[in-house]
Order: sequence, then C-alpha cells, then structure tokens
Amino acid sequence: MLLSRLSIAFPAAFSAAGFSFLNCRKTSKKQSGQACVELLVVWPVIVASIFTFVQALIIWWGQQTLTVANQYAVRAGSINHGKNSAMVNTLVAGMAGLEPQLDTDNQMEAAAKSILNQRLHFAQFGQLNVLSPTQDDFRHFSERRWDAEEERDVLEISVDHYYARAGDNATEQWHQARILRIETHWCLPLEIPIAGEFLAATQHLLSDSKAATYCAGRSVMYDRPLWALSNTAQHALLSGYRKSF
Repeated sequence: MLLSRLSIAFPAAFSAAGFSFLNCRKTSKKQSGQACVELLVVWPVIVASIFTFVQALIIWWGQQTLTVANQYAVRAGSINHGKNSAMVNTLVAGMAGLEPQLDTDNQMEAAAKSILNQRLHFAQFGQLNVLSPTQDDFRHFSERRWDAEEERDVLEISVDHYYARAGDNATEQWHQARILRIETHWCLPLEIPIAGEFLAATQHLLSDSKAATYCAGRSVMYDRPLWALSNTAQHALLSGYRKSF
C-alpha cells in the first residue's frame, strides 16, 4: 500500500529504481527461470562429484585392506616354506573385510561366505607373485636336506642351520635369498555408476603399471569397470624356502 502510494507520488523515481509491481513480477519470473537453468546445469556435476568422492573412499579402503592382508600373507608364507596356497588363503581371508556382514546373527557363517566370495574373486581378478627368492637364488643357495617331520628329502633354501644363523661373512645376495618378498595385484570392482567407469578409464589412461595393465585386460574380458590395487610386502624367511610349492 505504501509502495503504491509512493509510486504515484514519485513515478519517475520509482520507475527508474524498478520498484513498480509490474517490474517486480517480471524480475521474479526472470530470476526463477535463470535459477532453474543453473540448477539443471550444476546438479549433474554435483551428483557426479559426490559419486566420485564415495567411489574414491571405497578405493582407499580397498587399498588399506590389501596392504594389511598382504602383510599377513607374506608372514604366512615365511613360516610355511613359501607355500603359495598358504599365502593365498591368508590373503583372501584378509580381503574378506571388503564385504563386512554385520546384519546377520551367524557371524561364522557370514565370515565363511565372505571368504569364499573373495577366494572366487581372486581366482578371476587377482595375482600373487613371489619376487624373492628368485630362480637364480634357488639354484645357487638351495640344498637337499632331510625333513624329519615329513620323513623325506627336500630341496630348499635353508634358514635353520649354523651357517644360516651365523651368516656374518655371507654375501648380500645370500641374505637377500632368505627374504620372502611378494607382489599382489587385486582388481577392485567399481560398483557406483558413472564414477566407476570414469575412474577405471582414467587409471587405464594414466597408469602403465603391471597391476593397471592386468586389471585393464580383465575389465575388457568381463565387461565391468575395475580399479587396480597393488602392494608389495616382505618378511624374513622363518622356514626353508621350497620351490616345489
């Protein structure tokens, strides 16, 4: 009411300032339309950013899980003569943490199911390679010994006799041959739409690592986006290393 009276009294001033009711309606409609357009443009970017952030957190969690699981795996190998099955079983048990089963009453059954799922996943999307001891190490430092527990001769890089315990005058290669070092590749499925495809394609373009190349091939084979996780771990051998495993 006051504005209408003032606009009558001072038409030129209010018209110049844009305070008439007609101008207010026009401005409101114009601003509303502009806000709608901006929202349509910005909203997909916001959603994609949120999806990418969440997927990146999942990748980070997967890498931390692999790092811990790989440490346990190399430890299992060091006390089991470098046995591959012991390392793989320990690795997949650690990676079961990627699928926590918290909404079940039978925790043992849920854990067993999760471990089985990761074991099947590793068979298709995982690798565990022994980097050390190498074939040359085994050829130079292995010796035939009697295993009283298994009651048979074995060929191994020994760590439990006098020269292995002393080893003060041994070469650097001699010591390195008694360190178990493994490298693990694990292809993590990217389940979040848009973000998964984007991140998988980005890693494929920017990374030429063995893990990225391996997972890129698996991604094409199984037609699903995968992120390459990789970790290297080592531990001093606590049992003789046997190449036969």
